[in-house]
Amino acid sequence: MSLFGSKGHRHLDGHKELTKHEEIISLVSGDNMVKQVYFPTMSPNGKPITYTVKEGDYVKVGSKIGTRTDFYVPIYCSVSGVVQASKMVFSPQVGRAIQHVVIANDGQYVEEEPLKTVTLSSSKEEIFEAIKEAGLVGMGGAGFPTYIKYNNPKNIDTLLVNGVECEPYLTTDFIAMQQDVDNLLLGCEYLMKASGAKRAIIAFKVHKDEVKEAIEAKLSAHENITICEVPDQYPMGWERTLVKQVLKKEYDKLPSEAGAVVNNAQTVISLGKVLSTGKVITNRLVTVSGDGVNHPTNVLCPIGTLASELVSSCGGYVEGDINLIPGGPMCAKAVKQDDFPILLQMGSLTILKFKQVETVPCLRCGACTMNCPAGLQPVEIKIAFERKDTDRMEKLNIMSCVECGMCSYVCPSHIEVTESVKKAKMIYRLMKK
Repeated sequence: MSLFGSKGHRHLDGHKELTKHEEIISLVSGDNMVKQVYFPTMSPNGKPITYTVKEGDYVKVGSKIGTRTDFYVPIYCSVSGVVQASKMVFSPQVGRAIQHVVIANDGQYVEEEPLKTVTLSSSKEEIFEAIKEAGLVGMGGAGFPTYIKYNNPKNIDTLLVNGVECEPYLTTDFIAMQQDVDNLLLGCEYLMKASGAKRAIIAFKVHKDEVKEAIEAKLSAHENITICEVPDQYPMGWERTLVKQVLKKEYDKLPSEAGAVVNNAQTVISLGKVLSTGKVITNRLVTVSGDGVNHPTNVLCPIGTLASELVSSCGGYVEGDINLIPGGPMCAKAVKQDDFPILLQMGSLTILKFKQVETVPCLRCGACTMNCPAGLQPVEIKIAFERKDTDRMEKLNIMSCVECGMCSYVCPSHIEVTESVKKAKMIYRLMKK
């Protein structure tokens, strides 16, 4: 089948109306101000994070308190206050409880000295170093360190800004692009300089008139930046799909093969802020939405705020059993507890009423294959996983799966195909070591 034809793309009910025009709740100050923030001692891949603070130390907003060991990514404090004893707290990224550094918020928000700033006249190398020190990771959910994309880029023609936000319920990109067009465009200019790109294209879904009007009002001063409206289909926000849709190009492993570098819209906005002011990102906007929460809206919170505090600020859970999903409902997995911290890459908590679904045997209908945006055969991968047949998994190109959730969504038998493929990828990695 064609990888980028009509197959593999599907319009989903976005449920965006629940939050996109609601008033933002702030947990940064006032009566709702959080009392503590939590920072994990492990990266999402299980590698340790080295912290340079200890119990009793005083830290400020923007204090560098640690560094990841898998990649160089500095960890910055989101509040001012005193470091308390570490605590075991659940991590949905790692999948279990791990030690977290706990900092008591004194409510004063005393700021650390800012980082070194750069301008658009700074050298490519200076801008790269500033991006690296900013401590940013992809804010669209992937969490990949941003600076790595700009480490000696070659033959880059286009910076593609991903503001598609194709997961249902999420509206933080939609709001951020409207509210901070200046930093969105400034971030584009910085990243074009860092990558050597000749142009930038800001992509978002059709019918996002508020975003379109806000950006167009300021585009005249940026002749090499344009916008592109893309179809309201899932998973249009997957960078491989987006590159094909906007640039009409395909690639094997990385977008750079198609002359492009892709960044989430909020990542670009954040870079515009950090590089021009030296103030690191310590807060983020999170969509709390779904039919399982009383008052869906977007919440501004310090990095490290527990998810339970966001839910409480939105009126708590509705009565009955619910599914709490740290992320969008298509890609993320429900968890059984809400005492985990919000990290920089986490843009949503999707809360849905629990619905009992009966699973029946596979009908061999082919729906999962017909709707896979990566052109895979998900049910065949599931069978290979059950047989622990890694050679078959390899032939089925298992590592090309992006875990978008489409196969489970379309399955008439209600089989959790995506979950089986995720487990298959884990087994494949272990057995191929």
